[in-house]
Amino acid sequence: MKYLPIIKYVLLIVSAILIVVGAVTFVDGEENAAFDTMLVWSFVMIVLTIALIIIMPLFAVLQNPKSAVRSLIGLGAIIVVFLVSYALSTDTPIPLASGKVIDDPFSLKFSDTALWATYITFAGVILSILYGELYKVIKK
Repeated sequence: MKYLPIIKYVLLIVSAILIVVGAVTFVDGEENAAFDTMLVWSFVMIVLTIALIIIMPLFAVLQNPKSAVRSLIGLGAIIVVFLVSYALSTDTPIPLASGKVIDDPFSLKFSDTALWATYITFAGVILSILYGELYKVIKK
């Protein structure tokens, strides 16, 4: 419970940043400004998330060394999800309706990897919910 105020403040800061970024891209009026800004913002958020995913289990290991195995299994699963996502992603150029083509390989590979990681994680969540419910039914 002691982390709840910290989480609230972090979410407020992220919300404020999103509002400012949205306002700046709206006022700027450039055609690709919103896309570029949101792509950079998603990159920052994913890097921050990955950093926290790596750092937080280390704190848990220091506080309770016996839980190290479970933390390392979770960390390994996340690494596998991102490796599989990267392997499934492509950097195929995307033609837009305006006739322009998005052909930056890094942006394409990064966004595709993030999408695949989201799909795989969502599928894992759905499967774990179904498994938990079926386990409860069978156990009764």
